Amino acid sequence: MANKILVLQHAPNEGLGVFEEELNKANLPWETLMVSGETLWPSSVKLEEYGGFIILGGPMGVYEQDKYPWIAKELMVVREMLRQKKPILGVCLGAQMIAEAAGGRVFPGDRPEIGWFPIRLDDWFYKRNPCFFQIDPAKPHMVFHWHGDTFEIPSEGYRLAWNDNYKNQAFCFNGNAVGLQFHVEMTEDMIRNWLQGEWSRKQVIASGGDPDKILVDAHKYLPTMGDLAHKIFYGFASLIRSPRRDAA
Repeated sequence: MANKILVLQHAPNEGLGVFEEELNKANLPWETLMVSGETLWPSSVKLEEYGGFIILGGPMGVYEQDKYPWIAKELMVVREMLRQKKPILGVCLGAQMIAEAAGGRVFPGDRPEIGWFPIRLDDWFYKRNPCFFQIDPAKPHMVFHWHGDTFEIPSEGYRLAWNDNYKNQAFCFNGNAVGLQFHVEMTEDMIRNWLQGEWSRKQVIASGGDPDKILVDAHKYLPTMGDLAHKIFYGFASLIRSPRRDAA
């Protein structure tokens, strides 16, 4: 099916979130590939059958290939996705996978960014991007973050969003691959799930955050972030339905 989306998921609790509803609204079928050391990766011929790709987040780092040998295999698959020039939407780890596969570098950041922090759009580049052109550039947008790594934007890419904590919060490569360092896909249940457990709470506190306040603030920020997720996904869906460029 030409419009079918392949979703790469790296952790059981890091699913599609609100993107599942957006896929249904756009009438786009999808299948999810749970990534692990046992994953049977699709061939280049199999990838041609999909209309686009979503690469979700995960707790691992792109540079942890000794610990997670499958990362090297996934990077090969992402490079093939990029070669085929089909639409790709990467979230957090997914964005970092795109950056690394496209020739950028992923590395540990100065400190973890966990919780609610605003992002701002680049004044010019957002206008040319279908995922961002509907978003108001005149104001900051509060989004959910949970990452400690960051990335360099590949040489043929351009930045879409930034904030005071990390200069690269979103980017586009080749006109059809968009990476988001932040998590607009979150639901309240996902946030609550991520904050459960002593280890998670310690992570948040070590980053300077308050786990309880993060959950309380979800009621304030989720509605506007849901609107942001809709605008970003609408642009992604429009890329899937547009004639793609020939792979080179």
